[in-house]
Amino acid sequence: MTTPFRRRLWKTPMRDLVRGRITGRLDIDRLLEEASLSGPAADKVRRVVKRTRLWRLEKVDVANELIAHFLDGQEAGTSLDELLETFGDEVQTAKLIRRAKKRQRPMVWHAFAWARLCFLIFFGVYFLSALYLMTGSPSVTTDYLAILNRKAAGVPADEAAWPIYREALHKMGYSEHGNDRTFPIDTHFRPGDEEWPLLLAFLTEHAGALARVREAATRDKSGYLVGFHTTADDAIIFEPWDGVEAPYMGSHPSLMRLNSLGNLGPMRLLARLMSADCARALQAGDGDTAYADVMAQIGLARHTNSQSTLVSGLVRISILIHTCKTTQEVLISRPDLWTDEQLRDLAHRFAAIDITPEDMLNGERLQFYDLLQRTYTDDGHGGGRIINPLPVNSQNESVSMQVRNVARIVGLPALTAMVAPRDEIRQMYDGLMDRMIIESRRPLWIEDGSETVDETVDKLRGSVRSGIRYLPVIIFMNSHPTVRTTLQTEVGFRDGVLIGIALELYKREHGDWPISLVKLVPGYLPGVPVDRLTGEPVRYLVTKDGPVVYSVGVDGDDDGGRPPVDKFDSDFLKNNRASPMDFTGEARTEAEHDGDWVLWPVPWEE
Repeated sequence: MTTPFRRRLWKTPMRDLVRGRITGRLDIDRLLEEASLSGPAADKVRRVVKRTRLWRLEKVDVANELIAHFLDGQEAGTSLDELLETFGDEVQTAKLIRRAKKRQRPMVWHAFAWARLCFLIFFGVYFLSALYLMTGSPSVTTDYLAILNRKAAGVPADEAAWPIYREALHKMGYSEHGNDRTFPIDTHFRPGDEEWPLLLAFLTEHAGALARVREAATRDKSGYLVGFHTTADDAIIFEPWDGVEAPYMGSHPSLMRLNSLGNLGPMRLLARLMSADCARALQAGDGDTAYADVMAQIGLARHTNSQSTLVSGLVRISILIHTCKTTQEVLISRPDLWTDEQLRDLAHRFAAIDITPEDMLNGERLQFYDLLQRTYTDDGHGGGRIINPLPVNSQNESVSMQVRNVARIVGLPALTAMVAPRDEIRQMYDGLMDRMIIESRRPLWIEDGSETVDETVDKLRGSVRSGIRYLPVIIFMNSHPTVRTTLQTEVGFRDGVLIGIALELYKREHGDWPISLVKLVPGYLPGVPVDRLTGEPVRYLVTKDGPVVYSVGVDGDDDGGRPPVDKFDSDFLKNNRASPMDFTGEARTEAEHDGDWVLWPVPWEE
């Protein structure tokens, strides 16, 4: 049985205990006992107090008031039965008392109560809005993969280069089965390396396959189709993609899952093999084969960018720069191997190379359009609301449908309210991409002071409101490297090779190097190429080792054709520190950039 002390302790408010007092003033039964209220009246008080559902101290006040009510009635001579009869309905009385007591509560409580009510209303509206928004669905109506493959798809099978490349790769042992890219030998060996005899033997063994590569490189189009399946023919070198036509892909596969272009690795490999074979032919004094190998590299570069994507454009530039290296090796060590006609043909092929920004960005634009149609609804007029913040792609296929639905319920109303509609997002992206193309075409030495695309994106990212409103644009634009400087670097290296060929032709005819590049115009060059960083003619001098052609580099000052110095980097990486790849729009004076960008002969040692 509970002792009086334990009962008082249990019925004492926390505020009294904190003060060190055990009052027991929450004990309503004790109040009824002290008032000597009869059984029916006491029960009535207990029931009404319980029905009020008030705080415990408020219930004590209500109990005291009700006890006083009955005691006052008895003192006035009213019988208990009459008091109970006139008391009224218990439920209604409890409601009225509760309402009155709540009005007497502090303002802080009232503020909290209103806030809670508003939150519940907001939550209800938000939840209903999420359910409504989830009834919408993206409208995937355009097959952007087919558009991306449009040029390659129109190539007749008997005119396509890719089937020949594939055959040659298979014969040489290339395979990507088991998710591992394998090739029987390292293609980076050069004459003088300890392992060069191994590569030399491989090249000799597969001379027939290399001849097929040269044949394929002369064809106009590659005919390689990117996608999410492996054809029966491509399966001889690529891993088969069984069951890839999953239901979530629908009839139009998502370009967001196109995280690699399967032909790029093999094409770079073939280009390196052509370069190695050119070195073999150079050792053997076989000028015709060396010439065919360089022409094959140019053809491989052209075939690499059939889909006009950023990554394929970068690989194309990489192959072209490596082709410049291969050409230089012949002209520096054995220029006599090539005839005047062959040199002029090479010069025309190099001069015809024209990589435009569109060649690198059109595919990126298609990928963004595909993202929009998978994440937004379509109102039929270009507009629509964001509906699928987690589109299925190769990065989030493992996310369960339950998690996906919870994420949509939680995020959709907020995203719909804060993220711009479909037409505004597309307009913003197109505007930035159009500006990027214009910027990429503008020479580095011309600056009009206008805000660049990078600066605009940084501003959007730095603003909380704009950063959320244009979030898809910011995320997608953030994936683009500086196309402008990449293109200018490729043009600079190409100009270096053109000048090198012109210098060799001039020396053959005149017996010595020209005293100025102006002497090459117009017989060997249409004009003196400009420094891609300054707009002035490239610098030229003749040393005891031969002619040197160079740009002043990103630091803006003439260092006499000396590339930057760095004891840890290869010669090519040191030279590249002065190229447009490190261009910031301002002169660079740090020690690591102090030097010139050498265009001919490029320090290629790696």
